[in-house]
Amino acid sequence: MLKISLKILLAIFIAFILFSFYMSPSLGGLIPLGKESRDKSIDHLSFDSTHTDNYEITYPNYATDSFYTKLRQQYKLDSLIKDVETDFDKILTIQSWVQSRWKHDCCNTPEQNNALYILEQAEKGERFRCVEYSTVAKQCLSSLGFKVRGLGLMTKDISEVKSGGGHVVNEVYIEDIKKWMYFDPQFGVIPTLEGVPLNAVELQYRIKNNLDFTLITPNKTTTKEDYIDWVGPYLYYFTTSLNQGGIGIWDRIIGNKKSLTLYPKGAKKPAYFQKIFRLNTSYYTHSLKDFYPEL
Repeated sequence: MLKISLKILLAIFIAFILFSFYMSPSLGGLIPLGKESRDKSIDHLSFDSTHTDNYEITYPNYATDSFYTKLRQQYKLDSLIKDVETDFDKILTIQSWVQSRWKHDCCNTPEQNNALYILEQAEKGERFRCVEYSTVAKQCLSSLGFKVRGLGLMTKDISEVKSGGGHVVNEVYIEDIKKWMYFDPQFGVIPTLEGVPLNAVELQYRIKNNLDFTLITPNKTTTKEDYIDWVGPYLYYFTTSLNQGGIGIWDRIIGNKKSLTLYPKGAKKPAYFQKIFRLNTSYYTHSLKDFYPEL
């Protein structure tokens, strides 16, 4: 009986080890696996224009939520935009303010992933990642009534690279022109064409085809040329939350679908994020209309 129990325990242990490596080949980054540098090529991307109606991305109204009300009042966000007339300029103002709160740090993860905590820690001298720039900008704009989403960008070789394969920005819906607008709070930039803001896919198209566009950089912390060279390879996989919520450990274990990923025709669905965790919580689509719905 004891031998049978030991065999069962051994089988469970082996299954646990195998499942752990299946979910995270690097065991959460403990084992250094993957390529040292990301693929810096910029590919021609092709998508569908049909609407499948298979996915619904929700954008809750947070304007009266207690957390967002506190954020709006504590940091006097209304005062920042009181003399600003257009939605575009309000977004530009908030983004510039967020970008000026701290200096970028690629590795510092906050204990709490919310704007109030991050801003409080930044005031104490803490520095944070692109993820936190995106989070703070998204929550600040949401508190002001904007429909804004985080946008995860991943390189073509995200499953093979050890690090540096992902970046996080934002997109916000501009009501008066019925259009999604890309903005990057880490760099404080917004791409436009003849005054009309671009989304992430439109930005990639213009970069790949060497077509002109304007890069608005109020804080002047980067140049257009440097930003194009840096962000271009990240514009391959595009991921956003279906309900603007987070993804927990249990979601990853059972593969609970919490996000939608736009990927180009002919591309593979990525298996891992930098060998750290399995990418199994997203639906995948080639459809631009699925990913960029009119709200």
